Amino acid sequence: MKPHRRPALALAATATAAVALLASGCGKSLSSATSGAAAGDLSPTAGLVSTTAAGATPVSQVTWAVYRDVDSLDPAFAFDYPENTAISLMCESLLRQEPNGSIVPGLAAVSTPTPTSVVFTIRNGARFWDGHPVTPADVVYSLQRQESPAVGGFYGQVFSRVKSIAATGSGQVTVTLSQPDYWLEGELSSMAGVIIEKAYAVKEGKNYGTPAGGIMCTGAYELSSWSPATGVVATANPHYWNGPTPLTKEIILKGVADSNALTAGLETGSISGSFLSGGEPTLPQLRASKAVKVYQGPGESTDAMIISATSGPLANVQVRRALSLALNRQTVIDNVYMGAALPARWLTNPGTFGYGTATLDQLYDAAPSLKQNIAAAKKLVQEAGATGQTITIGTSQQIAGISYETGVYEQAAQAIGLKVALKNVSAQDFVNFFTDPDFRKGVDMFPTTNYGDYAGPEGLLETLALPGGSQNYDNFNDPKLTKLLDESRSTADPAARARLMAEAEQEAAVSLPWIPTCQPTSVTVMSTKLTGVTTSFSYMFAPWANSLGGTS
Repeated sequence: MKPHRRPALALAATATAAVALLASGCGKSLSSATSGAAAGDLSPTAGLVSTTAAGATPVSQVTWAVYRDVDSLDPAFAFDYPENTAISLMCESLLRQEPNGSIVPGLAAVSTPTPTSVVFTIRNGARFWDGHPVTPADVVYSLQRQESPAVGGFYGQVFSRVKSIAATGSGQVTVTLSQPDYWLEGELSSMAGVIIEKAYAVKEGKNYGTPAGGIMCTGAYELSSWSPATGVVATANPHYWNGPTPLTKEIILKGVADSNALTAGLETGSISGSFLSGGEPTLPQLRASKAVKVYQGPGESTDAMIISATSGPLANVQVRRALSLALNRQTVIDNVYMGAALPARWLTNPGTFGYGTATLDQLYDAAPSLKQNIAAAKKLVQEAGATGQTITIGTSQQIAGISYETGVYEQAAQAIGLKVALKNVSAQDFVNFFTDPDFRKGVDMFPTTNYGDYAGPEGLLETLALPGGSQNYDNFNDPKLTKLLDESRSTADPAARARLMAEAEQEAAVSLPWIPTCQPTSVTVMSTKLTGVTTSFSYMFAPWANSLGGTS
């Protein structure tokens, strides 16, 4: 039922509207720093903060809110924001994502002696919480488990160019490829590259990653307990192999579904901080509060309308272009994200420019903004012979942000001569549009806030634009775009790969496999008494609290 890679369902993963307030509410315009960047006079992410200053004093306990309870601590099944936040707190990947999106050695250093061989050398001293050293057997087991259809995890597609994974030395593992794959390092800096202890996982079997079985990782925080009543409790690892013991002794990850409860907890101090995965109706109140500070960091997610139509008006690219032209994107930025989003130019958020950054920044900045033009949109619909035809939007009125965006798209469609029908479902059932072909039958499109696994523009684009992609629901096939993506994947030079990806994004802006709405920034709210967390979207994939501590 679930795809090989999680579809990033932050807007739709739970049954309450409050949970979906990752994208809801009413708000103001962009902050001055972000507005300047969007206007084209700076890097698109200028003025955004990737991290906060390291903590200075010890802290006994921190309660960090996620929008629902964590379902799994197994990296193979890291489906959504709560799971990623918990796993990245405690576990480490072969390679590590820095807050600016760049990739550095993690549990291993990497080399590519030939275009079809990738060698990982385990770093000296790397150890699991139980004191056992990280061995090639652990690395091979972890990677093979991720790619195994029998395990049924979300990351099998990552290994599509992998021929073999084998220990080739006392501290070395070699991945042999069927053809060059320069996306693989990015993927192995995320959940697909998390290394778990083989002996422990084999012993626990199907209980691994559950409250009954726990986990065994290598991070600066180790799992202490996990229950629905208390949440995930992680304690500082006194024997952490790659740095000092963190200043914060205990972190509790607690699911908080209600927006008002989250805000009240942040203002009273019962909740120490939270990563907000989009808009929040009380964000203006939090910005004005003296108890917390709000940070905006580079984002890697895209708010978009997924096209799932295999026939009918939206199967025609002319109609997709028309709908994109008719859309009032600024109202979504203002009233869904409270200004914490950038206007869309490409399908990919500029916060993903973790390599070839100068090239991608320049080409993104030169790309045209997606501006509203109702007259031109009407003409496209007429030329396509689609005037008066009906499109069906999958939505949920129980999810405030999704309901609002549905209304914006409905208004745009009607303004250009299309009719709109809605398939309205419960918040709990909205996830089925992503996971169940029968459920989305007859549905032409549905909203999402979606992301790739690392700071590379291909991370999201390849899932939705390549034939057979895990989120290619309408059998989209643009040979030019496919060729550009395949060439990018096989290109070693980062600047050259970035130029290919820019071409791919420009082509996607024309062929519109999905319709981009806006590019959310990463919003972190934290007590003024704390500092030292990652505030870019990289918190989803790499240790984010190793430097967390008191401000004085």
